[in-house]
Amino acid sequence: MHSTNRKKLGILLAILSVLLLISGTFAWFSFTQRAINDRSGNINFEEVGRLHDYFDRASGNKDVFAENFGDAPILVRVKLLEYMEINGESLVQADPQEVAEGNAVQPIKEDTGTWTPWTPEASGNTVGQRVGPGAVFNARARWTVGWNPRAATDSSGQLNAPYFMPTFNRARDNHKTAAAGDGRDWTQSGEEADTSVSANGTNAGADATGVTHPGNGTDGYWTNGSTATSILGTPPDTEDGPHTARQTVIQDQPVMLLSQWNALPVQDRVGNFWVVDPQTGWAYWANLLFPEEATSFLLDQANFSTSGIRGDYYYGIKAVANMVANTDGDVSALWEEAPENHSDLAKQLVDEVRSGMPILGEMTPGQTFNMRGIEYRYLENKGDGNHLVNTADFQINSAWNTNAGVDSYNGSTLDNNMKNWHDNLPSVVRRQVQPVQKEFTGVGSDVHISKWWYSAANGSPNINIPIVGTERSFILDFEHPAFPDALKNDFAVVDPNGEKKAFALSVAEVNKLSGPEKAFPTMASRRTVGGWTRTPFDADMPWIIMGGAVLTGSLQVPTFTPNFIAAVFPQSPALILRDQDGAWTSSF
Repeated sequence: MHSTNRKKLGILLAILSVLLLISGTFAWFSFTQRAINDRSGNINFEEVGRLHDYFDRASGNKDVFAENFGDAPILVRVKLLEYMEINGESLVQADPQEVAEGNAVQPIKEDTGTWTPWTPEASGNTVGQRVGPGAVFNARARWTVGWNPRAATDSSGQLNAPYFMPTFNRARDNHKTAAAGDGRDWTQSGEEADTSVSANGTNAGADATGVTHPGNGTDGYWTNGSTATSILGTPPDTEDGPHTARQTVIQDQPVMLLSQWNALPVQDRVGNFWVVDPQTGWAYWANLLFPEEATSFLLDQANFSTSGIRGDYYYGIKAVANMVANTDGDVSALWEEAPENHSDLAKQLVDEVRSGMPILGEMTPGQTFNMRGIEYRYLENKGDGNHLVNTADFQINSAWNTNAGVDSYNGSTLDNNMKNWHDNLPSVVRRQVQPVQKEFTGVGSDVHISKWWYSAANGSPNINIPIVGTERSFILDFEHPAFPDALKNDFAVVDPNGEKKAFALSVAEVNKLSGPEKAFPTMASRRTVGGWTRTPFDADMPWIIMGGAVLTGSLQVPTFTPNFIAAVFPQSPALILRDQDGAWTSSF
């Protein structure tokens, strides 16, 4: 993104969504934001996030989530506020003395800024009923928050993440929401949107009804392969051509409180889930929201009970979303723009989200860094924003192969254990892993070597391994004719048609990364690679990196017996990660 755009993106965005229960009826109407900026004065800003609100008054389905249609990661938080009155009197009554002293606010229907923040209590590993002033709503307003996997409406199996229709309004200077079904975009001019014309919003000039997005608001309306075009006939909601439904990101954890988040293992604290600060009511997306992604649902269902009510009633939900660029100045606006007592844990969460992804392009070979509780070593810049790393300590213990009928690294015990390790990484790390070859080519019989070697002159009857430099050097001499081309050219590369996985380094990679000013400048430094490489030496055993009093850190082939291949060694998995100018996003 151009620096000017980044600067504009950084302005704090305030986005509103209002769900209204119309007085004296059992019908629900839903309203979402129009451009709202809680700050005083006139500020020109660009918005790259769109708040979605899909609502169905009959079933109470209410899907509130955020989409990033820009080209850089953003931070997102959403606050849900409520108001209810019966016969014109607010259910929440603040103490007049507290109000006079500025320590409390009396909710007023016409002033949505006075409504009561949703502040739930902990319940198991998620959240439960409201506490504080909003507890009076528990008997009437029953919410389902977060996303619970369920059967897909198109009978395609278990739906781990819901589908949504990407916004048709990608104008950065326009701030309407994607309001669908019985959802309504609200002008926030002090009056509700005009709903007197064409309730389904399909008329010419549908924006007059407050409907800005296709769909009927029911649960599971969008499915795999669904397409739609804009329902509005005026810019900027007329992006050419149909859009295809996409899934939100998969929710890693249920909606939780900051105290529950703080109790998580450090490697699990950044991911795709919502964390609520009960001190302010803000729900933070515990990850950067990347371009073309949408968060999981914060609110999934909102039912209202009218049992026993006599007279006129009104119930509303307001959602306020802040979206900012990942810069120091923009993030500081989260804490400075609103007169709220933000908790230290909320600031810690945002800091961890921001610092969880290091800028790999600024690292030097051999440098170590921590990423979600695991220490890594930077190995090599592979170009185009892709970087080779491995863990700085041993993460798995594995035999090279115990699988019957497998005579290659591909499909071996080591290969499978590397893949399993990758699959259990935090999603914030997995998303940056680039796909590599599904099957490595330098792992077959064409790399076998007929000679038996030791890497030190220790009186053995076999010849020394061909090395570059002095007797105790550790860099293989690939000019030696015993090394086949298939061995020398086995390097992991980014392959769009490959698979995301961890892998063992090859002999060629270890050799290339060894030497002065490289990732492994000494034999001792290379010991963190582990035992096995992915390169076979002959039909029975692979090359191994082994320590010892004489052979410390050297790459060698001792006189293994054939059954030694079943031995278990500690290993350091390697990955190719993408980091283009610090903007962590996989290109595949």
